[in-house]
Amino acid sequence: MLLTLVVSAVLLFVVWQLSTSRVAPETEELQRDLDFVAGELVTIKQRLARLQARQVVVEREADVLRQANRILRETESKRQAELGRLQSELDFYRRLAGSGGAQSGLDVYRAEIAPTESRQVFQFILTLTQNIQRASMISGRVRIDMEGTLDNRPVNLRWAQISDGETPEPAFRFKYFQQLEGYLVLPDGFDPLRISLTLESKNQRKPVVRTFEWANLLGD
Repeated sequence: MLLTLVVSAVLLFVVWQLSTSRVAPETEELQRDLDFVAGELVTIKQRLARLQARQVVVEREADVLRQANRILRETESKRQAELGRLQSELDFYRRLAGSGGAQSGLDVYRAEIAPTESRQVFQFILTLTQNIQRASMISGRVRIDMEGTLDNRPVNLRWAQISDGETPEPAFRFKYFQQLEGYLVLPDGFDPLRISLTLESKNQRKPVVRTFEWANLLGD
């Protein structure tokens, strides 16, 4: 009986100790948690490595696409330039032939202005044409006049005022077409607005006058 009471007391004491004291997590549970976290970390690192590898591939693909687009743009630009050149040549020969009513006689097919190293000196290139059906030699001169402002005042300048003073006015003599070149020497403070070309020939009953905007000639 006494032994039973002692055992019962010991059991009650153990139960009371267990119920009133904090029990730390088991070592095995902590190890499992650590293993799980370590496994997740490995998975995340592997996923990150795959994403980084994919980013490298995407960047390389983007570089290839950019290079391909640049090549395509350059190719298209060259193609358009070539088409423009061919179209210009076709228009030129159509004008010579007089097809489509493009030209009935002497005319200025194209006028070009190009800057030089000097701010006051510009090169001019004039392309004159004549209908091929006329098939006769034509000669004459080109009178070049310029309209603009000088010191904020409107002025009209003649050839003697826009040349070196010694070079004569451009002269032409051709059967189908001719290209004339020369230089314009603009006065200080002169701001050109437009250029007027007058083709004078004994073969023509009246001169041919063509006017071009200066800005458009430079834009070509």
